[in-house]
Amino acid sequence: MRTFPKATMEMAELVRENLAFCSEWSRERLMEWIQWFINNDRYYAVSDGKSLVGLTLVRFVDREEDCHEYYKDTEGPICYVEMTVCDHPDAMRLMYRMLWKHLGKNAKKMAWVRHKYGERVTIVDMDAAKRRLMRN
Repeated sequence: MRTFPKATMEMAELVRENLAFCSEWSRERLMEWIQWFINNDRYYAVSDGKSLVGLTLVRFVDREEDCHEYYKDTEGPICYVEMTVCDHPDAMRLMYRMLWKHLGKNAKKMAWVRHKYGERVTIVDMDAAKRRLMRN
């Protein structure tokens, strides 16, 4: 059995508590998945000073089909949001501000999968995504 850093374990706990599709995964699978994003500097996290309250995992891909392949990051023009979880009203806005500041300037589009809608991929221009996500 592998050991993981405390931050990875905290992220995994937040994800497991908030995302139904990840609750079916083994602890080891979830931790390895999150660790991949940490190792590749493809995550944004927000703390309230005491605990983790928000986490976003992203990958950069070339095509819509790439969104369905775990661990695929081609540094392409589509910023694919693998998942976002928030336990604080301001966490999502803060994470997306960090994303646009650091990685979004190189992406032309943003994509995400709606698991509750049959794994349908939604892709929008980066400016439209920014307006949509930052208005709340």
